[in-house]
Amino acid sequence: MKVTTTFIQTLPAKLALGLFITFPILSSCEDPSNLGLELDPNNNQIGVFYQEIPLTALVIKQDSLLTTNPESLVFGNDEGDFFGKTEAIAYSRLIFNRDLARPNANAVLDSVRFNFSVRSVNGDNLATDKTFQVHRLNEQIQDVNYYNFSSLDFGEEPIFSKSFNFSARQDTLVFATITDNPFAQELFEALKDGSVFSDIFTFRDYLPGLVFKGGENENASFNLRPGNNTGFIFFYKNEGDTVPRAFPIATGVNNNSARHFTQVINDPTGTPTEQITEKFVAYDLGERAGAKNNTGILVKLDMSPLQAFLDTLQNVTFNQVTLELGPMERNITTNRPPQFLQMFFTNETNRVLLGTGGALAVQSDGRPQFDPATGEPFVGEAPALLAHDRERNVYRQTITSHVNAIYRGNLQRRDFILYPLVGGTDEYRQSLREFVLDSRSPVLKIYYSKARAF
Repeated sequence: MKVTTTFIQTLPAKLALGLFITFPILSSCEDPSNLGLELDPNNNQIGVFYQEIPLTALVIKQDSLLTTNPESLVFGNDEGDFFGKTEAIAYSRLIFNRDLARPNANAVLDSVRFNFSVRSVNGDNLATDKTFQVHRLNEQIQDVNYYNFSSLDFGEEPIFSKSFNFSARQDTLVFATITDNPFAQELFEALKDGSVFSDIFTFRDYLPGLVFKGGENENASFNLRPGNNTGFIFFYKNEGDTVPRAFPIATGVNNNSARHFTQVINDPTGTPTEQITEKFVAYDLGERAGAKNNTGILVKLDMSPLQAFLDTLQNVTFNQVTLELGPMERNITTNRPPQFLQMFFTNETNRVLLGTGGALAVQSDGRPQFDPATGEPFVGEAPALLAHDRERNVYRQTITSHVNAIYRGNLQRRDFILYPLVGGTDEYRQSLREFVLDSRSPVLKIYYSKARAF
């Protein structure tokens, strides 16, 4: 095992300033703690050592990624030399408020707007306008689970399309005025007639829903909030009105969003990820590794070198252990990697391991890492998260308590699956974000100490 060891000696009190003596040492099977002590065996009895343990990032693909009702309408396109071409398509039902008065039979249409409540926009270049395409869904969304490979029939030609510029802001409300659109006019006539609006099921027979797509080759993806602010608003006047009334038909009403899901189509032809042909198999793709949201492709960290290092130690205390990955290949203001990654436990199955309390993951430093009653890893509300440092463009987190628990035999050493899940919010299903890195860049940076016997 190739390691870098630094011994930091505690100096006599008569020295006014601390002095660091650093020696890079390449070792094989000799105890790293002994190497440090041999540098100056006649000095103080406490030695602090620094060790770097290189790790390997592998790539796995999960199966059947559930994309039903993630509270996000994700659509658009992204293309790169690692994952290839990826397209997301969003499907959604529509809802109307039955308690709201519909237009009278003689009502006059004033205008029609279609609002888009944009939560985020991801793209390497947002200086040019990006296109939203809205299609008519021809097939009903059923009350079943839909996955990232699921699809339904929809109109080939969009009802309408509209381009927007998101260079200044990517969290905003934009709209298209479609008063003269034939579909909008047809829908308003149906609204006045009222027969297809007698109940929600009759309405779905008439209009199963909408499909959202991005402009082809524009290399941008979007996240819309389903709800009141994503959908049609009809402004009209009944006879005698001086001020227009409004009737929304949208992807949600109040706090209730309509049923929706995301389809993801990935073509990895000619890229390293083309090698991934089986689910739940760990692939070493060579110099690079990475994960892409909504595709099922995730990074697995092989943590076995940590165990090999721990087996060489006796009677030590870990002062600080930091896991660091990177730098990332893509770190653009409008297209950054996911902000946080949770470290779920896995093994040779390459699946997230589950305990009696839920998914097993590394817990934050200073918090319990295992349940003393059951011996299982602790499932808490404050898991440790690898945080993306935008300035250094690396992921980083201290996992000292985790390593101490392994060293003391309280916790079994396990590999990690890195997943963008923060505070119960599943970021993985909310975009086409990605991170790609040197597969040999992950490293554990370890400070530990050992007391010498007199």
